Amino acid sequence: MNTLYIVSASLLLLWILGALHRNRRAKNRIIRVVEENCTGCGLCVKRCSRRVLEITVDENGKHAVLKKTDKCTACGDCIPKCKFNALEMAERIR
Repeated sequence: MNTLYIVSASLLLLWILGALHRNRRAKNRIIRVVEENCTGCGLCVKRCSRRVLEITVDENGKHAVLKKTDKCTACGDCIPKCKFNALEMAERIR
């Protein structure tokens, strides 16, 4: 029974430490869209759990845009989904 408590407490502690690390990284980093490489396929938008990416259509065509920069945690989940290298991690400009 004690083992169950130890494992549960360890998992909770790891979850809390992960959240703190993500918040600290989000203050310094952000996802940047390289519009020249973006084809507007939307795979990154589907993968983004924070819903900060959107597809827009303008005179340059269809491409992804980071709409809600304050909510981006720079988790990087969207980067491996992009097959065209249109997303990269960048320093947050303040």
